[in-house]
Amino acid sequence: MKYKIGMYGGNFNPLHLGHVNNIIKASNVCQKLYVVLSVTKNKNEIDHRERFKWLKNITSDMDNVCVFEIFDDSTSKDKTPWEQERDDIVNFIKDKIDVVFCGDDYKEKNIFERLYPNSEIVYFDRKEINISSTMIRGNPYKYFDYLPNVVRLYYTKKVCVVGTESCGKTTLVRNLAKYFNTTHVEEAGRYICDKAGGIDNMQKYHYFEILFKHKQLENDAMKSANKVLLIDTDSLITLYYYNLGFNDKDSLNKSFNDVATGISNLNNYDLYLFLEPDVEWVQDGTRTYGEQSIREENNNTLKQLLDKNNIKYVSISGDYDERYKKSKEAIMRLF
Repeated sequence: MKYKIGMYGGNFNPLHLGHVNNIIKASNVCQKLYVVLSVTKNKNEIDHRERFKWLKNITSDMDNVCVFEIFDDSTSKDKTPWEQERDDIVNFIKDKIDVVFCGDDYKEKNIFERLYPNSEIVYFDRKEINISSTMIRGNPYKYFDYLPNVVRLYYTKKVCVVGTESCGKTTLVRNLAKYFNTTHVEEAGRYICDKAGGIDNMQKYHYFEILFKHKQLENDAMKSANKVLLIDTDSLITLYYYNLGFNDKDSLNKSFNDVATGISNLNNYDLYLFLEPDVEWVQDGTRTYGEQSIREENNNTLKQLLDKNNIKYVSISGDYDERYKKSKEAIMRLF
């Protein structure tokens, strides 16, 4: 190794492949490389815990890399923020810093030479991967290919398609996923209902199983989503069907309501598409409420449940092609 101790720092707001390339190159020439996340008081910065997670994830298999944070919380009038950061870094590393790495946009500004007079300063060519955090913040979806997979998760939009029975949710989710070239989550309830022996054989514990299985499927699908993840149904829809099947008011019902609404609050979906029941009802072996008057009554009940939980949604009606077109337009507005 050329150097014993090296340091490379930044805001990483967000982390991009240019940063990753620099970390790799620096780690290749250092026995120990310290990657420093600088956290400022700028409220527009991505949460530092998110950025720290990205750096830890990227460097998890790099044994000679250590990631740590420094915080711009100094009130000293005798030091500039740069000097305070330098002191915090030196105090953390303790050993002599042989080399400091930075982008060549700092070249000839003499900042790092002044701060680290006993260290060699190595400048990376930023044009090698011609991207910046500023460019990404301006339009992350335009520069999505420059984001590491772990960072893409942060920017991926989650779109949930909801509605009552036989309103085309499954087909629409599949088609939208194909159009946006991304992954999707199918309704876990269909699989568990089949496993239980049909809708009439569903017991309360099956609905708990649906909640957890669906969330697991969503987490798995997010890992390979392309800018947007399409989701068929959410926990409040499972709660809606649970209430249709069980009218008794026991402690288990309260527990189920708490779990379902808790998961819904955690989901934090970017868009809900609500499919109106104005297409023909089709029996697929698991459906029960086919009469139009019942469909409309259940539709209103479901909307009331969403309203109660402060879920804003875009109403989608019309034939299948109209639904497909309106849904695409609503999703594109997210970007």
